[in-house]
Amino acid sequence: MRRREIVAGIGSIGALAGAGGLLLGDVPSFGGDTADADDGGDDDGPVTVETIDARGSDAGTLSVPNGDVMIVELFVTGCGNCQAQMPNLAEAHARLAPDHGDELTFLGATYQSAESKPPAELRDWWRGHGGNWPVGYDPTGDIASQYGIVGYPVTVVIDGDGEKRWEKLGITSPAEIVDAVEPVLETSGDGDTNASTGTNESESA
Repeated sequence: MRRREIVAGIGSIGALAGAGGLLLGDVPSFGGDTADADDGGDDDGPVTVETIDARGSDAGTLSVPNGDVMIVELFVTGCGNCQAQMPNLAEAHARLAPDHGDELTFLGATYQSAESKPPAELRDWWRGHGGNWPVGYDPTGDIASQYGIVGYPVTVVIDGDGEKRWEKLGITSPAEIVDAVEPVLETSGDGDTNASTGTNESESA
């Protein structure tokens, strides 16, 4: 996978971003590099996330992209904003899944490793914060590298062709998530993968 060295100072807590997200810093087991921020994704094939047995999630693997429209949330369990974001994701999931469940995949991916956050602990955290969709580990930051993402919590919409269509750093309302993904779902079957359809909210925050 094409990787580039991340800026110096990654070991310290990053600055607060506009919506309350954190730039990467002090992330357990994070890999030390990331892709350029303008990368749209799908450069080197799918990223494989190891998922766990939890509510809404089966133990195994899940690819990003996987052919569906995807809503991916990158998080760290000890992050207060990541915890605050979970009810918003749960509400967006409840709104979207009944009508789009066959063409939409939600995924939670923690930057932590299975060693620093064992599956049993992640499972308890997931249930306690309302998670009800696949969740797993991305300790080397491969999704972040693939899609030019820095920070947590970050919500990303990826279309069926693997293009990043929308991104938001920090706490995101359920309505924002629904409004971001619905146009992508509407165009997912007609071959329209123009990445300009979405707005990179992290750049304008």
